[in-house]
Amino acid sequence: MRFENPQYFYLLFAILLFVGLHLLYLWKKKKALTAFADKESLIKIIPQLSIGKQNLKFIIWNVAYFFLIFAMANPQVGTTIGKKARKGADIMVCLDISNSMLAEDIKPNRLIRAKQAISNVISQLETDKIGLVVFAGSSYVQLPLTSDYGAAKTFIDIVTPEMISNQGTAIGEALERAMESLEKEKQHKARTIIVISDGEDNEQGAVEAAKVAKSKGIIVNTIGLGSGEGVPIPLRVIGNRQDYKRDNMGEIVMTKLNEDILKQIAKAGGGTYIRANNTSIGIDDILSSVNKMDKNEYEAYTYNDYDDRFAPFAFIALLLIVAELLIFERKNKYINRKFFFNKD
Repeated sequence: MRFENPQYFYLLFAILLFVGLHLLYLWKKKKALTAFADKESLIKIIPQLSIGKQNLKFIIWNVAYFFLIFAMANPQVGTTIGKKARKGADIMVCLDISNSMLAEDIKPNRLIRAKQAISNVISQLETDKIGLVVFAGSSYVQLPLTSDYGAAKTFIDIVTPEMISNQGTAIGEALERAMESLEKEKQHKARTIIVISDGEDNEQGAVEAAKVAKSKGIIVNTIGLGSGEGVPIPLRVIGNRQDYKRDNMGEIVMTKLNEDILKQIAKAGGGTYIRANNTSIGIDDILSSVNKMDKNEYEAYTYNDYDDRFAPFAFIALLLIVAELLIFERKNKYINRKFFFNKD
């Protein structure tokens, strides 16, 4: 058994407030009546007065309130574990983490913006699997395909350029790593690779790897980050900008987006190239096209829904409210005496 909305139980503390207000009300009322006349005189002046009925009505209201809170919390019982097929796509993201991705022509910088976009996409996934390959001068699988979206976000958050020491842009090798991960899956329908990079200093073999992926039914999409004009690469020490990256001659190294290679890779892989900007990375558009693919069918263990049990509590609360309305605060020889208070 569980409660769907246990936070409503905090409202039960209000009963203490109700009791305090009720006692204060009775005290003030008694004080006012005592000031008006003594007890024997009051019985003659107000023969229908019944403090007992007022207390009873108050108790009934509080008990009804108690059951109403239980109804709002919605008790639920029973659950079974069963197998249920789900459909989804296999998505491998190849993320460039070379130093050039620290350039700030995309705010706050290319790499941080890319990580934010990937995390946002993960938040939209429901039944798909996602994995991550990071690359610079070399590459490796940072996250195998998984449907554990919490873990996926954690792996995205910890990505930094320091993970790979040798510089470069080994897109071809990254594509091979992504294909290896996708080939391990049993289902081969909806499979796609999303390359996020500035395309600079790309090593050979990327276009050929994209063609191989396409031949295996894997769509390769690319997203380009950066501007066409050259921008410097900031160097940071404990978060503070100290200088810009320089070559052996002491000149500031400039980095710019290489759109041509990214377009060629997307074309060879049967996918789409999108140029990112400060407003949108473009990964959402690629995800929309993925959702139109013929999805893979997975078998997963799932819990059936709990059965709601709020109705009995709500019904009892309703009966108590009706009963309270039938009890008059004053004595009534036709109703209250006959049904509730024969001796009052």
